Amino acid sequence: MNRSFPFFIVCFLGLFCVLSAQGQSIADRITLRGYIKEMPGLRLDKDFGDARFDNLIHNRLNIRAGLADHIHLHLEGRNRLMYNSLFKDFPVFGDLLARDDGWMDLSWVWLNQDGWIGHTAIDRMFLDIRYNQWQFRAGRQRINWGITMVSNPNDLFNTYSFFDIDYPERPGADALRVQYNTGFASRIEAAWSPAREARQSVGALLVAWNLRGYDFQALAGYYHHRAALGGGWAGNIGGAGFKGEATWFYHLEEQSGADRGDLVVATGVDYMFGSGTFAVLEVLYNGGYQPIDPLALFLNQPLRADNIMFSEYAITLNLQHPFSPVFSGGLALMSLPDQQAFFLLPSLSRSLLTNLDMEGVAQIFVGGKESIFRQAGSAWYLSLKYTF
Repeated sequence: MNRSFPFFIVCFLGLFCVLSAQGQSIADRITLRGYIKEMPGLRLDKDFGDARFDNLIHNRLNIRAGLADHIHLHLEGRNRLMYNSLFKDFPVFGDLLARDDGWMDLSWVWLNQDGWIGHTAIDRMFLDIRYNQWQFRAGRQRINWGITMVSNPNDLFNTYSFFDIDYPERPGADALRVQYNTGFASRIEAAWSPAREARQSVGALLVAWNLRGYDFQALAGYYHHRAALGGGWAGNIGGAGFKGEATWFYHLEEQSGADRGDLVVATGVDYMFGSGTFAVLEVLYNGGYQPIDPLALFLNQPLRADNIMFSEYAITLNLQHPFSPVFSGGLALMSLPDQQAFFLLPSLSRSLLTNLDMEGVAQIFVGGKESIFRQAGSAWYLSLKYTF
């Protein structure tokens, strides 16, 4: 049994006891939202051959319980049943999904056989308390300090993968967080995310403010036994959005044959054209670049903020266009010039009914000899999603 499962049960037995003691119907204090998605697809190799069937059934549940006027408990997670013949060749992928690096272990692989993987993970489980300008959160939560739209070196607690097309909610972190709103678009925020190994903990302080129409932030903290200093901005130039963020990481111990400090910077512009097309152009310098395991199935796993991309440089162009109120399309193109690699992400989506959406999306990886993209090939999906 997963070691956090008893803790999980105790928390929610306690929740029901509290609600019952208040003499209120549980249904009146709890909201349930979510979706279920069917996502069949094909995976092709780098020569657009060797077609393999791929299928995903994805169910997400979001539960919010009001314990008092200013106190809420949040529980969110996803259940996935996946099939891919590649899983037979790489059984380690199931082990990767089962691993939970947080302080709580809230990830379960309940099936890993003959190309099938069944996986359940809880990525939000926190208590939220708000009082005047104060906000306190404890538990697994998303701490979103990133500003730019593709890569976020300021996001010390829970980075995400741009290549994961089936995770719009993004990962969470086990943390304690305190936030004090000091005024319009300004706040002071402190967070601490403990780890099972103390050196892998993350703790930081962030200060955000607004000056002459620009939002600024500065942060300092401890990141996996490295010091971290960073900051970011968001504003406008000539009608275009202008954003950026940077973090400098410094090893607290000498590193044999390597620099102790490195800088990760992301900056970009975004613009809404008169036709309704929304465009984003972003450039990344990943000063902490280190090659990782070349297994292509790892591409959808988030990287660390101090090594946030599979290359030293990345340039991304993202276009979104609404053809009608219910039909839209998108195209993302990422270039990794130092790896001679490219990534294409075309998509089309249509709303069929109020709660029913259909989407077609493809992932096309083209890589140089040394790039992790070289063996990734391409994947083509059609999804049907019902939201409740």
